[in-house]
Amino acid sequence: MKIRTGFVTNSSSTNFLILSKDELTPEFLFRKLGFKKGSIIEAQAMELCENIVYGTTRGPRYYDVSEIDKEAINTIFGFDASEKYEKYMKKGFFPYIGYTNSDDSTLTGFFTTDTFEIEQKGFYLNGRNCIW
Repeated sequence: MKIRTGFVTNSSSTNFLILSKDELTPEFLFRKLGFKKGSIIEAQAMELCENIVYGTTRGPRYYDVSEIDKEAINTIFGFDASEKYEKYMKKGFFPYIGYTNSDDSTLTGFFTTDTFEIEQKGFYLNGRNCIW
């Protein structure tokens, strides 16, 4: 029998796809996710947005993606998301994929442990690929 004495985690992660008319920054994402300056969760919301933007530098978790294309989107997020990808790319949108995990800040952990989809003018976010 082996006994593990190091740190043990039960963390979760969520892969996400963002298609955006504008380049992705924490400030842009803060507005698109509906957060308001001066709210009582402004600092935590900005930290979430920074974690999401940072997540795009790592790519998706558990998938080896050398290029963001329709096939990769279909594999990770499904057919509907790949169709949206194709539609938005024809309009000149920027594609981003990455992940967050539940070991990050409280709000990022909450973001990570739920599935969701947001679509609004100039912005699409798919967070339906959760890894438990």
